[in-house]
Amino acid sequence: MISFRKQIFGLFIGLGLFIVVLVSSFINNTMMKDFQDYIESNVKLVSYIIANEIASDYNGEQLEVNGTRSEILAQLHLRRYAISILDADKNILFGVNQEILNDIIVNDERDGFVIDTNQLDKMVYQETDLPVKDNGGTIIAYIRLGYYPSLILATDDIIFQQQINRSILIVASITIVIAIIVSMYLTQLISKPIYEISQTSVSLIKGDYTARNRKASHIKELELLRMNINNLAQRLQEEDELRRKLVSDISHEIRTPLHILQSNLEAIIDGIYPVDDEQMNFLYNEVVRFGNLLKNLDKLKDVEEHKKELSINPHKINQYLEEIFNNFKIVAIEKGLVYQLSIDKTRDVCVNIDVDAFKQIMMNILSNAFKFTECGRIDITTIIKSKRIVIIVRDTGIGIGDKDKHYIFDRMYRADKSREKYEGSGIGLSIVQNLILKLDGEICVKSAEGIGTTMLIYLPIVK
Repeated sequence: MISFRKQIFGLFIGLGLFIVVLVSSFINNTMMKDFQDYIESNVKLVSYIIANEIASDYNGEQLEVNGTRSEILAQLHLRRYAISILDADKNILFGVNQEILNDIIVNDERDGFVIDTNQLDKMVYQETDLPVKDNGGTIIAYIRLGYYPSLILATDDIIFQQQINRSILIVASITIVIAIIVSMYLTQLISKPIYEISQTSVSLIKGDYTARNRKASHIKELELLRMNINNLAQRLQEEDELRRKLVSDISHEIRTPLHILQSNLEAIIDGIYPVDDEQMNFLYNEVVRFGNLLKNLDKLKDVEEHKKELSINPHKINQYLEEIFNNFKIVAIEKGLVYQLSIDKTRDVCVNIDVDAFKQIMMNILSNAFKFTECGRIDITTIIKSKRIVIIVRDTGIGIGDKDKHYIFDRMYRADKSREKYEGSGIGLSIVQNLILKLDGEICVKSAEGIGTTMLIYLPIVK
């Protein structure tokens, strides 16, 4: 695989060369067209001069070439034209042919330009016959111009063309140097941050979840990538800590009832504790608690693996909320809590739910609300928002700390404060979240430690 640095480098060099070739081709083509026009105008000028001489040598009946002869020789040496004068029947009266022109060119060392016969043989030679007319429009003669187009250019013209090509080469060199510098800068600006981010990802793959990329980038996309990698690393680190905590929690939850059973059974065997109904009931309750823990783990596993198929159909939500509300009335009375239900805004509203799953969701949430609320109130309210019903369960319990809010839906997670005082496995809310997602819903939490917690359940309304 080719590195990004090499690809950018090659791209800029190639682009620079392409632009130079394109520009040089355009300049040379334009220049050659201008020179071609220049040659044609030169031919016309010489023809005009010779035609004037012929006109002055014509006496009305016979063409004399005395004055024209000297002009022809002048053009031969000055402009390298082989000019011949032909009569009206195209018989040569006087002129210079190609052989004479070749001798003049080969022996001409003007301005240091020396051309040999072999070079002339490779050049294109052109001849043009131009008519000369009198005032009445009668053709009195023809001018035959023979020339080498490549030699018509004056020395200054050739030097100018060479300077242009030399300038193009200089520009090409400068362009390539600039392309190299720009490509190196861009690769430094883009490739290096990408490489550093990739190194961070390699560290994460190796299990170093503390790896972070600290160098901010001025490029929006690269900065977004850097932040996402860092957020991923943060989440992986938190998940790793939760995993370790989960192992510790499960070990603790399993070890505690087993240790109690073992200690009590040893005491019974040693005769320290009598085998009576009270002792047996105590041991039985510990076994039940241990069984419930395993049962909850099985429930969570079934929900996550989609083993339990839900029977989702449209139902009026209020009737089930009233039923669940009534189930907790006695608990509210025993704890002395204000307990209210306000669902008038969603009368006759239907949502797609599995009744058993919905009851399990609400029972879990209300159980937590009553468990962690020692005084104050618990309210259940419903509203409609953005084509969804929102079920709000608000309590004035111990609340949830900011550092714990992000993890309360994780398996076996329990805040330190609740761990010390309240029993539980930390599995309930994980099951709740999975069930709500199966109903195409959403759950979120708002809480402040020492003030209370608000759970919001969003479910789409059926038209």
